[in-house]
Amino acid sequence: MQWSITAVVLEADGKPASGTLQVQIYDLARNRWRAQAKATLNAQGQFSVKTRLDPGAILPAMRLCEPSEARQPTRVLAEGGLVKKASDQAVHLSFGRIQRLAQNAIERSDRNAPFDQQDDYLVAGMPAPSTSKTSATTARMAINAEPMRAYVQPQVLEQPTAKQLRMTADLSKRLEQQDIELNQKQVQMVQLEQNHLKATQELHQAQSRIATLENQLKAKPAAPSTKPIDQQFTLATETMKLNLNEQIIRQAADYDVRALKLQQTINTKNLEIATYTERMQELSKVSRAALEEAAKAKAEADQLKQQMNSQVGAGELYANIGKQLQEAQAALDTEAVPYRLGRVSLNLKTLVAGNKLTMPTLADLNNQGAAGMFTDVNLEFLPNAAKDATEELVSVPDFTDLTETLARRLAKDMGLDLDAAYQSVTDASQPIGQAIRQLPAKGTQVSPGESIMVVFSQA
Repeated sequence: MQWSITAVVLEADGKPASGTLQVQIYDLARNRWRAQAKATLNAQGQFSVKTRLDPGAILPAMRLCEPSEARQPTRVLAEGGLVKKASDQAVHLSFGRIQRLAQNAIERSDRNAPFDQQDDYLVAGMPAPSTSKTSATTARMAINAEPMRAYVQPQVLEQPTAKQLRMTADLSKRLEQQDIELNQKQVQMVQLEQNHLKATQELHQAQSRIATLENQLKAKPAAPSTKPIDQQFTLATETMKLNLNEQIIRQAADYDVRALKLQQTINTKNLEIATYTERMQELSKVSRAALEEAAKAKAEADQLKQQMNSQVGAGELYANIGKQLQEAQAALDTEAVPYRLGRVSLNLKTLVAGNKLTMPTLADLNNQGAAGMFTDVNLEFLPNAAKDATEELVSVPDFTDLTETLARRLAKDMGLDLDAAYQSVTDASQPIGQAIRQLPAKGTQVSPGESIMVVFSQA
């Protein structure tokens, strides 16, 4: 018989998975699982394979697995699946959409007889979240109307704690036990239905025999000497009918009572399964929130550590301070505040290394031997002189990408003074000796003779 087996495997983040998977069946002759077929996932994470199995009345036990290393537990992505018989020679099996678990696979083991360590395996996959919005009430009604085997897989947790793993494993084990109990109840209901059907058939057979005997007696001529015998036979027949009817009624009533109790038990177990599922979802949300907070705290710690160990060029710092002063003055002008910035004097501790000035890190400040390497740098920002209403203003040109010689010549032609500053660059593509920043920005209207700060790149 030709088997067509399909599945879709996704990673924990929802992206299509890759790699090679295999389908295993349980070999009763060898008393173990063995690989039946394997295939490689395509770019969309789809798995498709065709294989032949000997036809039989019982479907074989199948599962979708990842190739495992020697002496390592088997990583099982999915067990069972939806089976549809297309024809007498073709069967289709679908494992559905599966979300692969990473390092947080759940161990399944039972060391009680007849199982041992060789039967252990890892649950490495779970059903992918569905996009349909089916209500929980509708799902429970479907379960109550037609009881079925419920497969509950743990939620995906990134780096769960040992306590959460234990709680998840305990919930999974309890759900598994309830699943077994539900299957046992369903088997009992099937047996009751079979017994009821068998008793009904026996009643029909008895009634058929009684009708046959009555027809035979009616066909024979009645003799005066056989009248008491006929009366005794008729009485025995009626007694047999009453006994059979009473037995059928008792069995039917007992079947109805037991079926009602079993249905109530199934409904109770379904409610408990829904409660456990909600608890597992809540644990997943709490764990996800904790992981997000931990990742945020780690990022802040890494940023602080990087700031402690990073050095900032003095030229870059001076340029940034000047830019912030310019933005502050622009804000005062925009909001019509009747004030302007006056003289600003900064006394900065800088670290001298060759011909470069850099800001010291916390490690440099803690180094007692480097105390003599610090130098005081006084930086003055002079306020703009009051502009005469009749004075003609000059528009600041763009000094970007000019050398210092050309920049000074352009400033002189425009009637402006140029104050040069230098900043080291680490980018190999950045030209050396060209202007990379200026203050004020190009297009700013200033008075003739005003100083323009231009920062040039250096090695």
